[in-house]
Amino acid sequence: MLERRITFYCEAAGLPSYQLNQLKKLTTYFQSKVELFNVRQLTRAPVSQPLKMLSLANKPYALCQLIINGNDAELANLVLTDFIAQYALSLTQFSPSVPFKISLPLTSIGWADCHASGSNKTETITQLSHMLVAQQAVTAEQQPALLQALLARETISATVMGPGIALPHVMHEMIVKPAMAIVCQHPSIDWGSSRGNISRAIAMILPKPPQKVVLMAFAQFSKCLLNEDYCTALTLAQQPQELKALVIEALR
Repeated sequence: MLERRITFYCEAAGLPSYQLNQLKKLTTYFQSKVELFNVRQLTRAPVSQPLKMLSLANKPYALCQLIINGNDAELANLVLTDFIAQYALSLTQFSPSVPFKISLPLTSIGWADCHASGSNKTETITQLSHMLVAQQAVTAEQQPALLQALLARETISATVMGPGIALPHVMHEMIVKPAMAIVCQHPSIDWGSSRGNISRAIAMILPKPPQKVVLMAFAQFSKCLLNEDYCTALTLAQQPQELKALVIEALR
């Protein structure tokens, strides 16, 4: 069975009930199950129940997904993408700036897509450390120390959080502001964990000692990575703006 996801921000007024009823009617033309997933609340509701959907989509700029499962999910995805483009802020078309505002002093989020079949855990973490240099989160001179710290953390326990997601992370005195880097692996790679291979490696580096707001954001993000729906959303995300939106929403 196919699964497709459409990621979007609701507009300032959310999705009103008449639009949700239109969405419900539209989905009846397909032999697919469609659900609305609110990323902030980590809660989903079937499109066939507009009142339940309303509680998930009535917030300004709520980050949501339509989850489509069925044999005709590809066709439903095309039609529903057009619907979302009319009434919401579709991330497949552009990356809206207003919803991305965040109070956390985050330096940057970098993204890279890796198709190298020979990639392994050490190479991936090395790539992440170089990405953080490119983002000016650390200097080139600090990169070897950062790499050593990230690898040392992995010797304690493999940082696989949810299905398919690794979170190599470190707190260090040399880090001024928190930053993140994301590598998408195709195919998935062994991270040395009983939880299985990973297809997304998300490095998070934090200053030591961290501010309270940073710790709270890190804890919130870690909590989201224990949610299977959220991990699936990260795993299926193919565009950098979609990945960044999912990550930033989990940090808030």
